[in-house]
Amino acid sequence: MALDSLLLQQLREEEQVFLRFYTWCPPTISIGLFQKWEQACSTSYPVVRRPTGGKAVLHLGDLSYAFVGPLAGFGNSVLETYYLVSQGLIKGLELLGVPAEFLPAPLPGKDDPASCFVQLSGHEVGVAGKKLIGSAQARKPWGFLQHGSIMVEPIYRETAELFGVQESQVKAQAISLREIVPDITLGVLENALREGFEDALDLHFTRGELSSKELSQAASFSRKYAVCS
Repeated sequence: MALDSLLLQQLREEEQVFLRFYTWCPPTISIGLFQKWEQACSTSYPVVRRPTGGKAVLHLGDLSYAFVGPLAGFGNSVLETYYLVSQGLIKGLELLGVPAEFLPAPLPGKDDPASCFVQLSGHEVGVAGKKLIGSAQARKPWGFLQHGSIMVEPIYRETAELFGVQESQVKAQAISLREIVPDITLGVLENALREGFEDALDLHFTRGELSSKELSQAASFSRKYAVCS
């Protein structure tokens, strides 16, 4: 979380676009920047707070992405930026033969669940009406950071137990990539998504490594994102 936040801060010095993929070890729960979740410190999983909004996500067998860019050229609102970034995600999934689409967003209710994958929001990406990718965003005057979790493995039971809902409820709202492309690997998925972003948004990414200075900077304020460990 600190690394993604650092990339967003770097846009103050130079307009760039970053795309980062990562997994979680050990499996971890991330909660939204403003989310209040009473069970956060009573689970067996470490819990971190994202610099982006949204609801809680169990990162277990998923692939996470971080897309960081300047506001110029990426829409004038949160939803417009969501739409553009989602176009890249959908194009990448299409390269894998996945019939991804934008999902309609219902009006929020007072009893909405704490889990990201048991609720839809604006411009989410899914298949057959079910959420495949949950995303959240942070905006600054100079740029934005959009996070997302792609449910690769079918963790319906674990999600249901964690958030106190029925497994059938999770299955009704979410779908895993493994059910659509059984032999998918994370490397193939990453490459397809990168190509999708490049094609849909007219970008070209150059593979890079985080410097020791960047890693040190991120480490210096990483504890601000720790909730329970």
